Amino acid sequence: MDTLFTALESGAVLVAGLAIRMGLLLLVLAALSVPVFVFLTGMKGVDAVRRRLQGVMRVGHLFWSDNVYYAPGHTWVKPVGRQRVRVGFDDLAQRLFQAPMGLTLAPVGTVVRAGDPVGEIRTARRRAHIVSPVAGTITRINQAVREDASLLHRDPYSRGWLFAVAPSDSAFEQLPTGVRAKNWLWDEEHRLSRFFEARLGSAAADGGEYVTHPPELLEEGQWQELTREFLQNR
Repeated sequence: MDTLFTALESGAVLVAGLAIRMGLLLLVLAALSVPVFVFLTGMKGVDAVRRRLQGVMRVGHLFWSDNVYYAPGHTWVKPVGRQRVRVGFDDLAQRLFQAPMGLTLAPVGTVVRAGDPVGEIRTARRRAHIVSPVAGTITRINQAVREDASLLHRDPYSRGWLFAVAPSDSAFEQLPTGVRAKNWLWDEEHRLSRFFEARLGSAAADGGEYVTHPPELLEEGQWQELTREFLQNR
């Protein structure tokens, strides 16, 4: 009987020891997870603050900037310094290219008219022309985005700009900006959703969130139609 009690006592001690060790392990894991959570939360907060300082806010499922002009081909124009503007893709345009693999742009010194193709963006299966929203002379190409096209996704209104132009006129100042641009982009998001729904049917999910990247589901003719409708490709 004493042997049985001794065995039970030893087993209880072993179980208690394991429980204590497990509790300590859980405490350590919890302590380690807190700074990771705080870091990730802080990074999201930093990104949100940075976007807000840049005048970038949400409209529907898209981000828009309140300090740029928006062109029909879903490019933006932003004056930077005297007699120079930067051009980039807006948030709707960049979302059409899930994983851009290549980007070509006309060289510095090229004279362009508003509506002229000035380059091309490519993915594994798709390509489209980049159309200039402003007339003038190209003065600079963003080498960073040529080397890392993912900047189009990560920072379309700042580091993801495409090229700079010395404009030959001020016609771009008639393009929508501010609240007009916000309302226009809202309408364009819904127009794009209707485009996908009409051509893909059940392949497009409800509410503007897609299970599969919709442009990848389009047939080539449908893709060409989309680039004409939304990117002003001819």
